Amino acid sequence: MLNDQIDNTEECPVVSSESEELKPSGTLRDEELFMTLFGNHPAIVLLVNPETGLVTDTNPSAADFYDLPVEHLLAMNMREIDATSWTRSESWLNDLAAQGQGRFVSMHRRADGSLRHVELSFAAVPLHGKTALLCIVQDNSERQHFEALTAFRLRLLELADTASTEELLTFTLDEAERMTGSTLGFFNFVTNDQAVLREACSTNAKTDNCGHAPHPTVIDFGVSTDVIHEMRAVIHNDHATLRHCDCKFAPHHKASRELIVPVIRNGKVMATLEIGNKPVDYEEDDIRLVSMLTGVAWDIIAKKYAEESERKTQEALQHTQKMELIGRLAGGIAHDINNVLTAILGHAEIVIDAMGGGSPYAENLRNIRDSTMRAANLIQHLLAFARKQTILPEVMELDAALGEQMPMLQELVGEQMQFLWRPGAGKTRIFLDPSQLDQIMTNLCANARDAMTGGGTVTIETATIRVEASDCYAGHPCQTPGNFATISVIDTGCGIEKSVRPHIFEPFFTTREVGKGTGLGLSTVYGIIKQNKGFLDCQSAPGKGTSFTLYLPLFENATVESGKKPADTETSIGTQKRILLIDDNPAIVQVIKSLLERSGYEVFSTTTPNEAIRFAVESVERIDLLLTDVVMPEINGKELSEKLLAFCPNLKTLFMSGYTIDMTTLDGAADHEIHFIRKPFRINELTQTISAILA
Repeated sequence: MLNDQIDNTEECPVVSSESEELKPSGTLRDEELFMTLFGNHPAIVLLVNPETGLVTDTNPSAADFYDLPVEHLLAMNMREIDATSWTRSESWLNDLAAQGQGRFVSMHRRADGSLRHVELSFAAVPLHGKTALLCIVQDNSERQHFEALTAFRLRLLELADTASTEELLTFTLDEAERMTGSTLGFFNFVTNDQAVLREACSTNAKTDNCGHAPHPTVIDFGVSTDVIHEMRAVIHNDHATLRHCDCKFAPHHKASRELIVPVIRNGKVMATLEIGNKPVDYEEDDIRLVSMLTGVAWDIIAKKYAEESERKTQEALQHTQKMELIGRLAGGIAHDINNVLTAILGHAEIVIDAMGGGSPYAENLRNIRDSTMRAANLIQHLLAFARKQTILPEVMELDAALGEQMPMLQELVGEQMQFLWRPGAGKTRIFLDPSQLDQIMTNLCANARDAMTGGGTVTIETATIRVEASDCYAGHPCQTPGNFATISVIDTGCGIEKSVRPHIFEPFFTTREVGKGTGLGLSTVYGIIKQNKGFLDCQSAPGKGTSFTLYLPLFENATVESGKKPADTETSIGTQKRILLIDDNPAIVQVIKSLLERSGYEVFSTTTPNEAIRFAVESVERIDLLLTDVVMPEINGKELSEKLLAFCPNLKTLFMSGYTIDMTTLDGAADHEIHFIRKPFRINELTQTISAILA
């Protein structure tokens, strides 16, 4: 500050006799001329000794400009005022003294330490046999700012063709910092409801949200409250005295001083630009300058942001549609293949049973059966992706359920890997099929293991989170608000390339060698999470590992009961039990009928629901069980079951399908217990299920 320098000036002490000597005298000291030149003239005028650099006289305009009393200016040397290299300035002064006049630009320091762009016009004047320099100072800061803003706008327009929104924002912040001498910058978007700040870009700062939501509300982000609510720029030159300083988010970046300027369009604050840590206090000139810069930048940035948002929305929509299309295709294929596998498996088991273990072909038949089951397992992965996997959900405590899996998962990962389990969800409950939880964790841990060929660490963490609507708007992975339990599986492996990440959940997509993987692991996880109304997020970079975070809705409905699974009972041979079998696939009807009759059941079979209804109406004997496919051309299995109950009130139903289903969609279909078996099934599985139902 100049005020501090005044009191400690040693290089250039005040020499009052010299000051008096270099002041104009005689006719030059005529009162009228003196008042014109030094008293009434609006120009900033200094009289300088070219040899010592001392200011020997000045006028009130100079005192106003430097914000110093005249007597203080007369105690100063030009090297205290000029902010450029004094060696360069001294050289200029010597040249000017020799040439008689001249002009150059420089930076002058005011009393508060702020710098101004100036143009100095010098003229040598003889005084008492010596040469003095008459210096007229012109403040060019506004012109410099205008030129800088013009250049900034042209450069921003040029960058907009190729740069991203973030790059444009960074360029804008850098320019705002440069123009004001600041060292800190933030650009925040404001949501339409004026309630949430979303940081879009920052420079030279690392925000700390104290463990709260990534996009704080305006009321929490106290330093911006006045800017948004009152729609005006705000200067905080003493951050410690702010009325919001005890807010949980403030001070959020250790700013000693800050200036926040709003971007206002159509009566709303669209964004805020914040700069901080200027060496001296911010002033109204800074507000005007930053406001002009922000106004120039916003329309360009907003257009670019809208274009990027539209592109991202279209890409997300196309990706969703592609995944849905693949899911429908996969589900349809899986349904048809399961029907084929059911027939193959059934016939294989009939032949195995008929030929006995002594047949030379017994081993071949068992291989056919086992291969069919492996194929069925692959189909289950496709069904999981298509969200058509059988669901028998149960209420479970997440940490407890995962804790039971840890020994198995640690063994899966391998001894050469470090395995960490960090439960953090407490007693949080979710509603999920335990087998699906097994599938999720097995696939994610296997994926993590395979990403770390040279060893590493697999970490499994759980937590709970509340997602607000504002978070969804701001880009949170959860697209609907609510309370969620999170499961994170983190590895320190090779990471995933950015170009690969959009495809990792697609079925059959894999980066492994041929024969090393099916490409169905992550697609299975995707399908399970979506089927259970959850969300998932992947964060990864090459060489920095990968983190998968799953969001599952908390269980908050006390009326929902856990899905019931058929008891694992011994096979019971049907005695005088009559089964009505219906499937629109004749091959399925044939093999299942044969299997059931070999187990001692009396079976009436058909391929059309109407014929099944006619049989039930005309039958004089009791029907004990309806074994029906779920998906059929005329009416579905659920509707058929409801119609038959009118004639057979004690009828029990076993649904079957290659299109596996959510059991909760069948619950409440009628006032009787619902059972389901997934195609393809082995004969023991079928007979055990029927025995349990009819017991």
